[in-house]
Amino acid sequence: MDNPRILIIDDDKDATDLISARLKSHGFLVSVTNIPEGAFEFLKENTPDLIILDLVMPGVDGSEILRKIRLDKKTREVPVIVLTAKLDQSDKVSAFNLGAQDYITKPYEPEEFLARVKVALKGVSHGAVAKKIKNILITGGAGFIGSALARRLLAEEYKVAVIDDFSTGRRENIQDMLNHKNFSLIVGSITDETILSKAVEGSDLIYHLAATVGVKNVIEKPLDTVIYDTIGSSIVLKYASAKGIKVVLTSTSEVYGKSKKYPFKEDDDVVIGPPDVNRWSYACSKLLDEFFAIGYYRERALPVVIIRFFNIVGPGQVGRYGMVIPRFFKAALQNQPIYVYGDGKQARCFTYIDDAIDIMLKLSQSQKAVGEVINLGSKNLISIKDLAQEIKRITKSSSKIVFEPYQKYYGSRFQDVKKRVPDLAKLKKISGVTPQTTLPEILKKMKCYFEENPKELDRI
Repeated sequence: MDNPRILIIDDDKDATDLISARLKSHGFLVSVTNIPEGAFEFLKENTPDLIILDLVMPGVDGSEILRKIRLDKKTREVPVIVLTAKLDQSDKVSAFNLGAQDYITKPYEPEEFLARVKVALKGVSHGAVAKKIKNILITGGAGFIGSALARRLLAEEYKVAVIDDFSTGRRENIQDMLNHKNFSLIVGSITDETILSKAVEGSDLIYHLAATVGVKNVIEKPLDTVIYDTIGSSIVLKYASAKGIKVVLTSTSEVYGKSKKYPFKEDDDVVIGPPDVNRWSYACSKLLDEFFAIGYYRERALPVVIIRFFNIVGPGQVGRYGMVIPRFFKAALQNQPIYVYGDGKQARCFTYIDDAIDIMLKLSQSQKAVGEVINLGSKNLISIKDLAQEIKRITKSSSKIVFEPYQKYYGSRFQDVKKRVPDLAKLKKISGVTPQTTLPEILKKMKCYFEENPKELDRI
């Protein structure tokens, strides 16, 4: 089938030469006119697949040109991208009311522009074939979940690139993969656009896991939390959009905030605490990440899958940032006091890492999951007090369980959530499965891991 045909209407010859050259280099057939009259002469004999129209030209009303394009039977359904050198909200509203598909303010990034051209053309079939997934990028790939995911993907013969700045990820988590022929490590931050753009360039699929880890970090570094989580995610999505690369974005049950409507359902309202309570910086940052992702999906047709994790646990997880199960195991196995914050009545659902990875892979391959927010958690609900008692029991520990106020660890303004329970109906409908590993099985596996790897206790 013929390549897409594009007509550019713009009085700026230098600009049209540049745009035309870039589009032609990507296989588009481009016609250019620097005067509106030339455009209408061209349209008498030709029907392009896309029109790019400069809204502001000397002595010309760009909106009137757009109106005429929409009135003509031949061009009524042709998508139009409007360009303008000035950002005027009323012009933008008018352009969309007249049927423009997109509104781009100059100057613009070339890759971003190309991505938006492709989106505008998405309703026009040109025989494109779905890209085969070979090369996968994992941001935050040296973390507990990211490294487990990388290991699974290597086992399935994908090429895996991991980007991590080791602010919370550990080199020990990926040590066994460093010499694998299909594994590569990029040391750097997702907020570094030079590093990130190069990493995205060679990818077919991105798992975006890089984020602030642990309550302790969030409480102590609220500014880092907001900057890293929101700006980092916006950069990942921007470059993925420019290349049309699917993004699996991992979010968190924290976004439900203080809601007491159990179980938590994806389309429920969220209840976030006040901005002077540091804990909620993370919830808001991850919720904004979700808005970014949905925005790119709806406006730029970027395929995204958003997964809200509920307490993923398993061997290899450390407790230095507040993770409760490894922290309890360390205390129990060393017969030290097991410190429970608050009254211990707060309850959580714990999900085994292998179950989470299995389901992540299913969701990343599912067309039904694209554009959706999906809970990934289990029904393994237990109070923290009962969790401490169970870990003490299975380790045959002589540890005392000691209750201490949150304020001692997290400050006077800390707020906790009493219960976190996911509604899994959507997960079951889309993936066909839910996590199956029971809490007793999870605790048994983690006990064996720590007993076989006692040095891991020093890292908790």
